[in-house]
Amino acid sequence: MTKLLRIVPVVLASALMVPAFTPTVANANPVDQQRQRVEDIVDELERLEEDARRIGEEYVLAVDAQTLLDEEIVEAEARVAAKEAEINDLRGDLGEMAIRSFVGAGDTPLGPLFEDTDNLNAVMQRDELARVALSAGTVTTDDLNAIVKDLEVERAELGRKRTEAEQLAKSLVDAQERTERLTGEYTAARADAEAKLGELVAEEEARRAREAAARVKAEYEAQQRASAAANTTTSSGGSTSTSGGTSTSGGTSTSGGTSTSDSGGGSSAPAPSSPPPAVSSRSGTAVNAALSQQGVPYRYATSNPGVSFDCSGLTKYAWAQAGVYLPHQSRAQYASIPHVAKGAAQPGDLIFFYSPISHVSVYLGGGQHVHAPNTGSVVKVGSVNWGKVSGVGRPG
Repeated sequence: MTKLLRIVPVVLASALMVPAFTPTVANANPVDQQRQRVEDIVDELERLEEDARRIGEEYVLAVDAQTLLDEEIVEAEARVAAKEAEINDLRGDLGEMAIRSFVGAGDTPLGPLFEDTDNLNAVMQRDELARVALSAGTVTTDDLNAIVKDLEVERAELGRKRTEAEQLAKSLVDAQERTERLTGEYTAARADAEAKLGELVAEEEARRAREAAARVKAEYEAQQRASAAANTTTSSGGSTSTSGGTSTSGGTSTSGGTSTSDSGGGSSAPAPSSPPPAVSSRSGTAVNAALSQQGVPYRYATSNPGVSFDCSGLTKYAWAQAGVYLPHQSRAQYASIPHVAKGAAQPGDLIFFYSPISHVSVYLGGGQHVHAPNTGSVVKVGSVNWGKVSGVGRPG
Protein backbone atom coordinates (compact mmCIF):
# COMPACT_ATOMS: atom_id res chain seq x y z
CA MET A 1 0.00 0.00 0.00
CA THR A 2 2.92 2.34 0.64
CA LYS A 3 3.89 1.84 -3.00
CA LEU A 4 0.39 2.82 -4.08
CA LEU A 5 0.56 5.93 -1.94
CA ARG A 6 3.82 6.94 -3.61
CA ILE A 7 2.26 6.48 -7.04
CA VAL A 8 -0.58 8.96 -6.49
CA PRO A 9 1.48 12.14 -5.98
CA VAL A 10 3.62 11.23 -9.01
CA VAL A 11 0.57 10.82 -11.20
CA LEU A 12 -0.95 14.01 -9.81
CA ALA A 13 2.22 15.98 -10.50
CA SER A 14 2.38 14.65 -14.03
CA ALA A 15 -1.21 15.59 -14.64
CA LEU A 16 -0.65 19.11 -13.39
CA MET A 17 2.19 19.58 -15.87
CA VAL A 18 -0.10 18.95 -18.84
CA PRO A 19 -1.10 22.23 -20.56
CA ALA A 20 -4.72 23.29 -20.34
CA PHE A 21 -6.58 21.57 -23.15
CA THR A 22 -8.42 23.37 -25.93
CA PRO A 23 -10.72 21.98 -28.61
CA THR A 24 -8.00 21.77 -31.24
CA VAL A 25 -6.72 18.77 -33.10
CA ALA A 26 -3.16 19.52 -32.10
CA ASN A 27 -3.96 19.11 -28.40
CA ALA A 28 -6.02 15.93 -28.78
CA ASN A 29 -3.27 13.66 -27.52
CA PRO A 30 -2.46 15.69 -24.36
CA VAL A 31 -6.17 15.77 -23.52
CA ASP A 32 -6.36 12.00 -23.80
CA GLN A 33 -3.28 11.71 -21.65
CA GLN A 34 -4.73 13.93 -18.97
CA ARG A 35 -8.00 12.03 -19.01
CA GLN A 36 -6.11 8.77 -18.60
CA ARG A 37 -4.12 10.19 -15.71
CA VAL A 38 -7.28 11.30 -13.95
CA GLU A 39 -8.77 7.85 -14.44
CA ASP A 40 -5.59 6.31 -13.02
CA ILE A 41 -5.81 8.58 -9.98
CA VAL A 42 -9.42 7.60 -9.34
CA ASP A 43 -8.50 3.93 -9.76
CA GLU A 44 -5.78 4.31 -7.14
CA LEU A 45 -8.14 6.10 -4.77
CA GLU A 46 -10.70 3.34 -5.17
CA ARG A 47 -8.15 0.63 -4.49
CA LEU A 48 -6.87 2.43 -1.41
CA GLU A 49 -10.39 2.92 -0.11
CA GLU A 50 -11.38 -0.69 -0.71
CA ASP A 51 -8.22 -2.02 0.90
CA ALA A 52 -8.73 0.18 3.95
CA ARG A 53 -12.32 -0.97 4.37
CA ARG A 54 -11.43 -4.62 3.80
CA ILE A 55 -8.72 -4.52 6.45
CA GLY A 56 -11.09 -2.66 8.77
CA GLU A 57 -13.68 -5.40 8.33
CA GLU A 58 -11.06 -8.05 9.08
CA TYR A 59 -10.29 -6.19 12.30
CA VAL A 60 -13.97 -6.31 13.26
CA LEU A 61 -14.02 -10.05 12.49
CA ALA A 62 -10.98 -10.52 14.71
CA VAL A 63 -12.70 -8.67 17.55
CA ASP A 64 -15.73 -10.94 17.15
CA ALA A 65 -13.46 -13.99 17.11
CA GLN A 66 -11.80 -12.86 20.32
CA THR A 67 -15.18 -12.45 22.01
CA LEU A 68 -16.26 -15.95 20.97
CA LEU A 69 -12.92 -17.40 22.04
CA ASP A 70 -13.22 -15.78 25.47
CA GLU A 71 -16.64 -17.39 25.85
CA GLU A 72 -15.27 -20.77 24.78
CA ILE A 73 -12.46 -20.48 27.34
CA VAL A 74 -14.98 -19.82 30.12
CA GLU A 75 -16.98 -22.88 29.04
CA ALA A 76 -13.82 -25.03 28.80
CA GLU A 77 -12.75 -23.92 32.29
CA ALA A 78 -16.15 -24.94 33.63
CA ARG A 79 -15.89 -28.38 32.01
CA VAL A 80 -12.39 -28.90 33.42
CA ALA A 81 -13.57 -27.86 36.88
CA ALA A 82 -16.48 -30.29 36.67
CA LYS A 83 -14.22 -33.18 35.66
CA GLU A 84 -11.73 -32.35 38.40
CA ALA A 85 -14.51 -32.26 40.97
CA GLU A 86 -15.78 -35.62 39.76
CA ILE A 87 -12.35 -37.20 40.11
CA ASN A 88 -11.75 -35.52 43.49
CA ASP A 89 -14.91 -37.17 44.76
CA LEU A 90 -13.44 -40.53 43.80
CA ARG A 91 -10.16 -39.68 45.45
CA GLY A 92 -12.00 -38.89 48.63
CA ASP A 93 -13.33 -42.44 48.71
CA LEU A 94 -10.37 -44.41 47.43
CA GLY A 95 -7.36 -42.23 48.10
CA GLU A 96 -5.04 -40.76 45.47
CA MET A 97 -2.93 -43.90 45.03
CA ALA A 98 -5.93 -46.11 44.62
CA ILE A 99 -7.38 -43.89 41.92
CA ARG A 100 -4.06 -43.67 40.06
CA SER A 101 -3.72 -47.42 40.05
CA PHE A 102 -7.34 -48.00 39.20
CA VAL A 103 -7.60 -45.71 36.17
CA GLY A 104 -4.16 -46.76 34.92
CA ALA A 105 -5.12 -50.44 35.03
CA GLY A 106 -1.61 -51.16 36.34
CA ASP A 107 -0.23 -53.93 38.53
CA THR A 108 0.88 -51.65 41.38
CA PRO A 109 -0.79 -51.88 44.77
CA LEU A 110 -4.10 -50.13 45.20
CA GLY A 111 -3.03 -48.24 48.30
CA PRO A 112 -3.38 -48.74 52.05
CA LEU A 113 -7.00 -49.66 51.76
CA PHE A 114 -6.17 -52.81 49.74
CA GLU A 115 -2.63 -53.63 50.81
CA ASP A 116 -3.66 -56.45 53.19
CA THR A 117 -4.33 -59.21 50.69
CA ASP A 118 -4.84 -61.71 53.50
CA ASN A 119 -7.98 -59.91 54.59
CA LEU A 120 -9.21 -58.67 51.19
CA ASN A 121 -9.23 -61.10 48.33
CA ALA A 122 -9.62 -60.16 44.64
CA VAL A 123 -13.37 -60.60 44.68
CA MET A 124 -13.76 -58.19 47.59
CA GLN A 125 -11.51 -55.64 45.88
CA ARG A 126 -13.60 -55.67 42.72
CA ASP A 127 -16.78 -55.33 44.75
CA GLU A 128 -15.40 -52.32 46.63
CA LEU A 129 -14.17 -50.62 43.46
CA ALA A 130 -17.53 -51.18 41.78
CA ARG A 131 -19.31 -49.66 44.77
CA VAL A 132 -17.14 -46.53 44.72
CA ALA A 133 -17.45 -46.16 40.95
CA LEU A 134 -21.22 -46.46 41.22
CA SER A 135 -21.42 -43.86 43.99
CA ALA A 136 -19.35 -41.47 41.85
CA GLY A 137 -21.78 -41.75 38.97
CA THR A 138 -19.93 -44.45 37.02
CA VAL A 139 -20.65 -48.12 36.61
CA THR A 140 -17.45 -49.73 35.38
CA THR A 141 -13.73 -49.16 35.50
CA ASP A 142 -13.93 -48.17 31.83
CA ASP A 143 -16.31 -45.35 32.79
CA LEU A 144 -13.93 -44.11 35.44
CA ASN A 145 -10.99 -44.32 33.06
CA ALA A 146 -12.97 -42.29 30.54
CA ILE A 147 -13.44 -39.49 33.09
CA VAL A 148 -9.70 -39.11 33.51
CA LYS A 149 -9.10 -39.23 29.76
CA ASP A 150 -11.83 -36.64 29.22
CA LEU A 151 -10.16 -34.40 31.75
CA GLU A 152 -6.85 -34.68 29.94
CA VAL A 153 -8.53 -33.78 26.66
CA GLU A 154 -10.35 -30.82 28.21
CA ARG A 155 -7.16 -29.53 29.81
CA ALA A 156 -5.28 -29.77 26.53
CA GLU A 157 -8.10 -27.98 24.70
CA LEU A 158 -8.18 -25.26 27.35
CA GLY A 159 -4.45 -24.75 27.01
CA ARG A 160 -4.77 -24.51 23.24
CA LYS A 161 -7.55 -21.93 23.50
CA ARG A 162 -5.57 -19.84 25.97
CA THR A 163 -2.58 -19.85 23.63
CA GLU A 164 -4.84 -18.95 20.70
CA ALA A 165 -6.33 -16.09 22.74
CA GLU A 166 -2.89 -14.68 23.46
CA GLN A 167 -1.94 -14.83 19.79
CA LEU A 168 -5.24 -13.29 18.74
CA ALA A 169 -4.79 -10.42 21.18
CA LYS A 170 -1.44 -9.62 19.57
CA SER A 171 -2.88 -9.89 16.06
CA LEU A 172 -5.66 -7.47 17.00
CA VAL A 173 -3.11 -4.82 17.82
CA ASP A 174 -1.41 -5.40 14.46
CA ALA A 175 -4.75 -5.38 12.61
CA GLN A 176 -5.76 -2.11 14.19
CA GLU A 177 -2.46 -0.51 13.26
CA ARG A 178 -2.76 -1.76 9.66
CA THR A 179 -6.32 -0.47 9.43
CA GLU A 180 -5.38 2.95 10.70
CA ARG A 181 -2.34 3.10 8.41
CA LEU A 182 -4.28 2.14 5.26
CA THR A 183 -7.09 4.53 6.13
CA GLY A 184 -4.54 7.27 6.63
CA GLU A 185 -3.00 6.53 3.24
CA TYR A 186 -6.38 6.75 1.54
CA THR A 187 -7.32 9.96 3.36
CA ALA A 188 -4.00 11.63 2.50
CA ALA A 189 -4.09 10.51 -1.14
CA ARG A 190 -7.64 11.72 -1.58
CA ALA A 191 -6.91 15.08 -0.01
CA ASP A 192 -3.91 15.46 -2.31
CA ALA A 193 -5.95 14.54 -5.37
CA GLU A 194 -8.79 16.90 -4.51
CA ALA A 195 -6.39 19.76 -3.79
CA LYS A 196 -4.61 19.44 -7.14
CA LEU A 197 -7.22 18.01 -9.50
CA GLY A 198 -10.38 18.17 -7.42
CA GLU A 199 -12.77 19.19 -10.19
CA LEU A 200 -11.48 16.66 -12.69
CA VAL A 201 -11.49 13.87 -10.10
CA ALA A 202 -15.06 14.74 -9.06
CA GLU A 203 -16.18 14.75 -12.69
CA GLU A 204 -14.62 11.33 -13.28
CA GLU A 205 -16.28 9.89 -10.19
CA ALA A 206 -19.61 11.40 -11.23
CA ARG A 207 -19.28 9.86 -14.69
CA ARG A 208 -18.61 6.44 -13.22
CA ALA A 209 -21.51 6.85 -10.82
CA ARG A 210 -23.91 7.68 -13.67
CA GLU A 211 -22.76 4.70 -15.70
CA ALA A 212 -23.05 2.35 -12.73
CA ALA A 213 -26.52 3.65 -11.81
CA ALA A 214 -27.69 3.30 -15.41
CA ARG A 215 -26.36 -0.24 -15.54
CA VAL A 216 -28.15 -1.18 -12.31
CA LYS A 217 -31.39 0.28 -13.62
CA ALA A 218 -31.08 -1.49 -16.97
CA GLU A 219 -30.30 -4.83 -15.33
CA TYR A 220 -33.28 -4.51 -13.03
CA GLU A 221 -35.66 -3.56 -15.82
CA ALA A 222 -34.40 -6.50 -17.86
CA GLN A 223 -35.05 -8.82 -14.92
CA GLN A 224 -38.56 -7.42 -14.58
CA ARG A 225 -39.32 -7.95 -18.26
CA ALA A 226 -37.96 -11.49 -18.13
CA SER A 227 -40.01 -12.25 -15.04
CA ALA A 228 -43.17 -10.85 -16.60
CA ALA A 229 -42.61 -12.83 -19.77
CA ALA A 230 -42.05 -16.02 -17.81
CA ASN A 231 -45.23 -15.52 -15.81
CA THR A 232 -47.21 -14.84 -18.95
CA THR A 233 -45.84 -17.95 -20.63
CA THR A 234 -46.51 -20.28 -17.75
CA SER A 235 -49.90 -18.71 -16.97
CA SER A 236 -49.29 -19.50 -13.35
CA GLY A 237 -52.02 -17.17 -12.26
CA GLY A 238 -49.91 -16.00 -9.32
CA SER A 239 -48.96 -12.48 -8.53
CA THR A 240 -45.89 -11.11 -10.31
CA SER A 241 -44.96 -8.81 -7.47
CA THR A 242 -41.78 -6.89 -7.97
CA SER A 243 -41.93 -5.26 -4.54
CA GLY A 244 -39.04 -3.13 -5.47
CA GLY A 245 -40.21 -0.03 -7.22
CA THR A 246 -38.08 1.54 -9.88
CA SER A 247 -34.44 2.32 -9.45
CA THR A 248 -33.69 5.65 -7.86
CA SER A 249 -29.97 5.43 -8.18
CA GLY A 250 -29.42 8.30 -10.52
CA GLY A 251 -27.55 10.57 -8.14
CA THR A 252 -23.95 11.49 -8.85
CA SER A 253 -21.20 10.61 -6.45
CA THR A 254 -18.76 12.96 -4.79
CA SER A 255 -17.09 10.29 -2.71
CA GLY A 256 -14.28 7.96 -3.68
CA GLY A 257 -14.82 4.49 -5.03
CA THR A 258 -17.35 4.40 -7.82
CA SER A 259 -15.42 2.31 -10.30
CA THR A 260 -17.35 0.21 -12.76
CA SER A 261 -14.66 -2.43 -12.72
CA ASP A 262 -15.20 -5.86 -11.21
CA SER A 263 -12.24 -5.64 -8.86
CA GLY A 264 -14.27 -4.62 -5.85
CA GLY A 265 -17.98 -4.92 -6.57
CA GLY A 266 -18.02 -8.56 -7.49
CA SER A 267 -21.05 -10.63 -8.42
CA SER A 268 -20.48 -13.41 -5.93
CA ALA A 269 -23.27 -12.29 -3.61
CA PRO A 270 -26.30 -14.61 -3.36
CA ALA A 271 -29.19 -13.96 -5.72
CA PRO A 272 -32.04 -11.74 -4.47
CA SER A 273 -34.94 -13.42 -2.71
CA SER A 274 -37.72 -14.53 -5.04
CA PRO A 275 -40.24 -13.09 -4.61
CA PRO A 276 -38.60 -10.21 -2.71
CA PRO A 277 -40.10 -9.26 0.66
CA ALA A 278 -42.32 -6.22 0.97
CA VAL A 279 -40.82 -3.04 2.40
CA SER A 280 -41.10 -3.06 6.18
CA SER A 281 -43.42 -0.55 7.81
CA ARG A 282 -40.62 0.04 10.30
CA SER A 283 -38.09 1.17 7.69
CA GLY A 284 -38.88 4.84 8.32
CA THR A 285 -37.92 4.45 11.97
CA ALA A 286 -34.59 2.91 10.97
CA VAL A 287 -33.89 5.67 8.45
CA ASN A 288 -34.64 8.42 10.98
CA ALA A 289 -32.49 6.71 13.60
CA ALA A 290 -29.53 6.56 11.23
CA LEU A 291 -29.99 10.18 10.16
CA SER A 292 -30.12 11.28 13.79
CA GLN A 293 -26.49 10.18 14.19
CA GLN A 294 -25.04 12.43 11.48
CA GLY A 295 -21.80 13.99 12.63
CA VAL A 296 -20.96 11.18 15.07
CA PRO A 297 -17.33 10.08 14.61
CA TYR A 298 -16.34 6.77 13.05
CA ARG A 299 -14.58 4.26 15.28
CA TYR A 300 -13.84 0.58 14.66
CA ALA A 301 -16.06 -2.06 16.24
CA THR A 302 -18.38 0.38 18.00
CA SER A 303 -22.09 1.07 18.08
CA ASN A 304 -22.44 3.83 20.62
CA PRO A 305 -25.11 6.44 19.74
CA GLY A 306 -23.88 9.98 20.04
CA VAL A 307 -20.31 8.79 20.60
CA SER A 308 -19.00 6.60 17.78
CA PHE A 309 -19.97 4.05 15.14
CA ASP A 310 -18.44 1.80 12.56
CA CYS A 311 -20.46 1.02 9.44
CA SER A 312 -22.25 -2.10 10.69
CA GLY A 313 -22.60 -0.57 14.14
CA LEU A 314 -24.66 2.24 12.61
CA THR A 315 -26.95 -0.09 10.66
CA LYS A 316 -27.31 -2.34 13.70
CA TYR A 317 -28.30 0.65 15.84
CA ALA A 318 -30.69 2.09 13.25
CA TRP A 319 -32.70 -1.08 12.85
CA ALA A 320 -32.58 -1.83 16.58
CA GLN A 321 -34.61 1.35 17.08
CA ALA A 322 -37.20 -0.25 14.82
CA GLY A 323 -37.18 -3.43 16.89
CA VAL A 324 -35.10 -5.53 14.52
CA TYR A 325 -31.92 -7.24 15.69
CA LEU A 326 -28.89 -7.32 13.39
CA PRO A 327 -25.44 -8.73 14.16
CA HIS A 328 -22.57 -6.26 14.44
CA GLN A 329 -20.70 -7.23 11.28
CA SER A 330 -21.53 -6.41 7.66
CA ARG A 331 -21.17 -9.90 6.18
CA ALA A 332 -23.20 -11.40 9.01
CA GLN A 333 -25.88 -8.76 8.45
CA TYR A 334 -26.10 -9.65 4.77
CA ALA A 335 -26.40 -13.34 5.61
CA SER A 336 -29.17 -12.70 8.15
CA ILE A 337 -31.72 -10.80 6.03
CA PRO A 338 -33.61 -11.31 2.73
CA HIS A 339 -31.99 -9.96 -0.43
CA VAL A 340 -33.48 -7.79 -3.15
CA ALA A 341 -32.24 -6.62 -6.54
CA LYS A 342 -30.05 -3.53 -6.54
CA GLY A 343 -32.54 -1.68 -8.73
CA ALA A 344 -35.31 -2.50 -6.26
CA ALA A 345 -33.63 -0.76 -3.30
CA GLN A 346 -36.03 1.19 -1.11
CA PRO A 347 -35.50 3.52 1.88
CA GLY A 348 -34.41 1.53 4.91
CA ASP A 349 -32.77 -1.24 2.89
CA LEU A 350 -29.15 -2.02 3.64
CA ILE A 351 -26.62 -1.49 0.85
CA PHE A 352 -23.58 -3.78 0.94
CA PHE A 353 -20.30 -2.97 -0.77
CA TYR A 354 -17.34 -4.89 -2.21
CA SER A 355 -16.62 -8.60 -2.49
CA PRO A 356 -16.02 -9.88 0.07
CA ILE A 357 -18.45 -7.50 1.75
CA SER A 358 -16.65 -4.92 3.86
CA HIS A 359 -19.02 -1.95 4.10
CA VAL A 360 -22.74 -1.39 4.69
CA SER A 361 -25.08 1.61 4.76
CA VAL A 362 -28.75 2.55 5.13
CA TYR A 363 -30.42 3.49 1.85
CA LEU A 364 -32.40 6.75 1.82
CA GLY A 365 -33.76 6.66 -1.73
CA GLY A 366 -32.86 8.87 -4.66
CA GLY A 367 -29.43 7.28 -4.93
CA GLN A 368 -28.49 8.52 -1.44
CA HIS A 369 -27.46 6.64 1.68
CA VAL A 370 -26.33 7.38 5.22
CA HIS A 371 -23.22 5.60 6.45
CA ALA A 372 -20.17 5.64 8.71
CA PRO A 373 -17.36 5.71 6.09
CA ASN A 374 -13.99 5.29 7.81
CA THR A 375 -11.56 6.56 10.42
CA GLY A 376 -11.28 10.33 10.40
CA SER A 377 -14.78 10.70 9.02
CA VAL A 378 -18.24 10.96 10.58
CA VAL A 379 -21.69 9.52 9.96
CA LYS A 380 -22.98 11.36 6.90
CA VAL A 381 -25.24 11.28 3.86
CA GLY A 382 -23.70 10.66 0.45
CA SER A 383 -24.32 9.20 -2.99
CA VAL A 384 -24.35 5.42 -3.32
CA ASN A 385 -21.36 4.08 -5.23
CA TRP A 386 -23.36 1.58 -7.26
CA GLY A 387 -20.29 0.36 -9.06
CA LYS A 388 -19.08 -1.11 -5.78
CA VAL A 389 -22.40 -2.45 -4.51
CA SER A 390 -22.37 -6.23 -4.09
CA GLY A 391 -25.89 -6.65 -2.73
CA VAL A 392 -28.97 -5.16 -1.10
CA GLY A 393 -30.74 -6.54 1.96
CA ARG A 394 -34.16 -5.79 3.44
CA PRO A 395 -34.51 -6.08 7.25
CA GLY A 396 -37.80 -6.01 9.05
